[in-house]
Amino acid sequence: MVNCNLNCTLNCTMSVAGTILTLHKVTSIATFILGVLGNGYVFVTFFRRPRKEWTNIMIYITNMAIADSVVLVILPVMTYYYDVELRKDLMVMCNIVLSLYYVNMYVSIFTVTAISVVRYIAIRCPLKAREILSRKSAVTVCALIWLVIVCMSPIYFLKDSSNDKAKCFQRVRESLSLHFILLLTLVGFLLPLVIVLFCSIKVVWTLRRRLDVGFRAEKLQCMFVITANLIVFVICFLPVHFGFFVKYIAQAYFGCDAQVIAHNIVHGAMCISITNCGLDIFSYYFATKTTWNICGTNERNEASE
Repeated sequence: MVNCNLNCTLNCTMSVAGTILTLHKVTSIATFILGVLGNGYVFVTFFRRPRKEWTNIMIYITNMAIADSVVLVILPVMTYYYDVELRKDLMVMCNIVLSLYYVNMYVSIFTVTAISVVRYIAIRCPLKAREILSRKSAVTVCALIWLVIVCMSPIYFLKDSSNDKAKCFQRVRESLSLHFILLLTLVGFLLPLVIVLFCSIKVVWTLRRRLDVGFRAEKLQCMFVITANLIVFVICFLPVHFGFFVKYIAQAYFGCDAQVIAHNIVHGAMCISITNCGLDIFSYYFATKTTWNICGTNERNEASE
């Protein structure tokens, strides 16, 4: 292991392997198709329902669909320019698209976290749910999520992104700073993961104990949906945050070969994270109405505005 300084990094030519580029194209096409179908289903279904029938869980789902739609819009641009040498006329576009990618990721993470908390309160504390959970609270939480994430996104460009990308959407000269990686990982992923994991386990355990009471099949379906949500959350968002650390360590302490491998790990993980926009349709959008009443907030217990 060597203490690789900045000159070592600059002298190392890093590029994304052909297999990663192929993976990016395949996942992007599949995600775009599934995402358009899934988000279209959500918007058509939810906006056709009378406003008084909306529940807070529907508001969170719609918020997720909006975030996913942002990525679906930029995905063709990102795919086309992914491995293009960065020119001055592309710099602004690349930075905007990359910023939207990160905004979507963390809006999705915190929206999933909010949904998990809503489920937990609704099932574990049904008497308090009427007082705590409402459509207004859901709208407020979603607005705060967007406000905080959007306000924090310029930090990336002010502190970590100036003149360090030789290719569009690829950081090839230096890794993200350690402080920024810790912020993204601890606050942006690990804390939400702990909350989602805790709420999911508690809700599944509660439903499992109540299988003999009420509708067994619907409760089993709900347990499946919650487990699927957790699996999608981990698969989509764990690799990319792990990749940030791998690349930082490789570029700080190892030679060129290790840096190239780490660079490809990050971009392979980014391909996986984008699939969240398509996988959401399986974990949320096509659940039945009855399942939403059990997994989310029962409409009869929904607090009025």
